[in-house]
Amino acid sequence: MPVNILNLPGLDVVDFRETDTEYHVRATPKAISRLCPSCGPASRVVVHQQKTLFVRDLPSHGRAVAIHLDVPRLKCHDCVRTFTAVVPEVDADRQMTERLVKWIGRQSLEYPFTEIAKQVGIDEKTVRAIFGEYVAELEKQYQRDTPVILGLDEIYLSRPRGVITNIGDRCLVDMLENRYKKTIVEFLKSLPNPERIQAASTDMYRPYREAIQEVLPHVVHVVDKYHIIRMGNEALEAVRRRMKDTISGKLNLALKRERKLLTMRQHELSDEQWLAVSGWLNNFPQLKVAYELKERYFRIWDCESPDEAAAEYLRWQEAIPPELAKPFRAITTAWRTWRKQILAYFEHPITNAFTESFNAKIRKAYQEGNGYSFEVLRAKVLFTDVMQRKARRVEQVKVKRRPRFDELEGARMYFNLGRMTPEEPQYDVRNVVKEVTLGTDLSTLLAEIDHWPTRC
Repeated sequence: MPVNILNLPGLDVVDFRETDTEYHVRATPKAISRLCPSCGPASRVVVHQQKTLFVRDLPSHGRAVAIHLDVPRLKCHDCVRTFTAVVPEVDADRQMTERLVKWIGRQSLEYPFTEIAKQVGIDEKTVRAIFGEYVAELEKQYQRDTPVILGLDEIYLSRPRGVITNIGDRCLVDMLENRYKKTIVEFLKSLPNPERIQAASTDMYRPYREAIQEVLPHVVHVVDKYHIIRMGNEALEAVRRRMKDTISGKLNLALKRERKLLTMRQHELSDEQWLAVSGWLNNFPQLKVAYELKERYFRIWDCESPDEAAAEYLRWQEAIPPELAKPFRAITTAWRTWRKQILAYFEHPITNAFTESFNAKIRKAYQEGNGYSFEVLRAKVLFTDVMQRKARRVEQVKVKRRPRFDELEGARMYFNLGRMTPEEPQYDVRNVVKEVTLGTDLSTLLAEIDHWPTRC
């Protein structure tokens, strides 16, 4: 029998056998808990019968390990209840050692559940349950840093999921199960030091605006420039598609092939490309008006102040002819509803481009890891140590000032004068350096995706 094969100080190894795939160890506990779960320490407990527990342990030498543990069944004379004695080395909720439970939790962030289950010799459902408990524990310990510039967006992973980013430090802060207002409000309330947040960038989704107004009324809310600008090209596309009923099929197909040139800015076109575009515009007056409106709409973002941009938009809106009011209605509605958040960009030029980029990488990770659930993907992205970006923050803390020796006589006189309560204690302010977690680093995530297993 191998000496000390288990390396568990609380168990005595009695016998050992092995097969091609498993080690089987017979052991007895050095100490047990005789505490009755109902009556407590005051109960009278006696041994009722013997029982052998089949306990799983850490795999060793590429083989699963099973412990045949001889423990007594106890009986309480006070409540007449029988129960199995508790062994310190064994997890109280599962027939496996405590160290195996911790090992499965750590490994489940790195390897597929099926692979871990095969190594240990247990069911995949058990690994999944342990993973859930492990992630819940990590969630309690996880302390995220509050960003200065917040990004809120969503990604579709079987259904819309909320994505929160730190735009200033270019990190992922969290992924939410959904993008309901209640969920967003709960997350924003969970952030420490919310006064640090100065601005937030979102798309035009009403629950984002309502959540920010409710929890962070001091924050400057900026609508992402990309979402509002692209509506100009969408309006031009609507005009082009509407023309298919008035022109021949071949001509419509040719115009469709040139649609990318129509959506490009005029100054970005080469001479050859502009020649092609101007040919279409000269032959279709309505398309020309829509194209000029699109170009003029884009120029609004060349303004330098909110007032200048607002005035330019009003002039642009007045230039829309009645026959093109419907294709451009989405723009006018957006400006009417989100005017304040749109104009905020001209004083705080931040965008959600980083969040959109991170969404693409998360989507790639979701596709590469075929079979990942949202819970597994979120845990791997947020809690894998190698992907977390750390930073040092200097915080000011109040420390109670200790009395000096020459102040003690004054304190004694203070009480002699008949005043029964001392003065308020004085405090010193000191700078303390703390390490904080900014979030998941984008570049590290990209490097790790290629090494992720494809099933979990």
